[in-house]
Amino acid sequence: MNKKEIISWILSIPTEDRTTEFKRLGDQDVSVSKIIESIVAMTNTDGGIIILGVADPEKVKVKGLERVYGIEENLEKYDEIGREIARIIPPMSMLWPPMQIKCENNRTIGLIQVPKAGEHIHAINNKVFVRLEKGNKVLTPYEVIKYSYARGFQKADRELVDVDFELLRTDYFDHWRRGRKISAGNIEDILMHNGLSRKNENGKIMSTRAAVLLFAQYPHTIMDTKCAIRVCQYEGTIEKISETPNLIGKPKTIDGPVIKLIENAQEYVLTLLRSGIKLPSSGFVNEYRIPERAVKEAITNAVIHRDYYMKRDIEINIFEDRVEIVSSGLFPYNITPSNIGFVRSDGYRNDLLVKHLRDFPDPPNLDQNEGVRAMRAEMEKYNLYPPVYITYPIVKDSVCCVLLNAKRASEWDKVYSYLSKKEKYVANEDVRKILGKTDTVKVSKILKKWVDQGLLRRIDSKSKKNIKYRLPSGEMADFLFTQGKSK
Repeated sequence: MNKKEIISWILSIPTEDRTTEFKRLGDQDVSVSKIIESIVAMTNTDGGIIILGVADPEKVKVKGLERVYGIEENLEKYDEIGREIARIIPPMSMLWPPMQIKCENNRTIGLIQVPKAGEHIHAINNKVFVRLEKGNKVLTPYEVIKYSYARGFQKADRELVDVDFELLRTDYFDHWRRGRKISAGNIEDILMHNGLSRKNENGKIMSTRAAVLLFAQYPHTIMDTKCAIRVCQYEGTIEKISETPNLIGKPKTIDGPVIKLIENAQEYVLTLLRSGIKLPSSGFVNEYRIPERAVKEAITNAVIHRDYYMKRDIEINIFEDRVEIVSSGLFPYNITPSNIGFVRSDGYRNDLLVKHLRDFPDPPNLDQNEGVRAMRAEMEKYNLYPPVYITYPIVKDSVCCVLLNAKRASEWDKVYSYLSKKEKYVANEDVRKILGKTDTVKVSKILKKWVDQGLLRRIDSKSKKNIKYRLPSGEMADFLFTQGKSK
């Protein structure tokens, strides 16, 4: 993508959002401190882009290049941004100077690409900020701790827990031991030499949470946390909170060591899906088309990549039109909703757990970044929609993987191709041209359905005349810089 195309993309953005912010330096309401707070908030969340020298499209009536005032409008403030960035803790040395693009009107746009933080929470003036859908939020000390675990900066699987080692001497421990070709011996010594136990500050040898999750028969009963799976099946397409809930049967709680937990959950859920749901309105049995491999991978990912600090079980909710797998914790390291399954993670939230899970016979994960890619491939093979990931800020502290039980419409392929290759936003008029349709109302219904399914996101802006839509994971920062580097 050349500079002219990048400028065109920037000016096509209809509104600020979680990963995009415009800053006209000549605006008195735009302060350097607020810009730095946004940088800190973005890096602590999913990264983003600060566009300097361009007015917010919702605050001005002018359009096109008239919105570009350039960094030249206040070079003193521009230089101050560079000095203040150096005060961010830990340092973010690669941010400055930003990319500069000279426009036809001889004004310069500055683009600060803010990467997603991979290992540390960043702060400015001893305050930690995170990004909301629009704007920033400062975290309380308690929220900082909780957020550190949710993002994987603090690793709950490595924490010590006070559990009798004899409770870990199970068949699962023996399977793991033989897999690592470790001869029989004292369990405390074996775990310590393999990083699964260590001494606390008083010199007492204690087990890690990972060891309990790997070997204990019932981890959730001997630890101060929740680590089971709850499976619920519902009539219809929504959960009804009323005196008469729409649950089918009783919720099922599945517990056990990680490898058995995954196996039993997969078997139970697949059994329910094979049986289908009897539709009360017609008496017919709803058939599930979701491939087994996709279900297995989604459950495996939820178990091994969840946040074990949070006291919440994994939830698997089965509706007529989809299966939802909800696990605590946000995407860790460099993973974002837009790149999951396309790039390899820089690390694992539960690296100790993942590392030792590989040593079991027939491990559920190959640790080759194969999970999400395989899910996408399987869903496409059966002509279904790709997995949808719903997370922060819609789901505050979790990741919800949605597997839609619906044949992929041919119209979707055309619109998806347009959004992912040509444009980042579409309006009703654009979709009518793409699909060769003339009926505005019918296209509106199609767009609404895709929004309801989580396949598209409606862009809320002040202008209601020309509502725009984008892919739910279409971060402009990722797109612009990836495209720029590909040329």
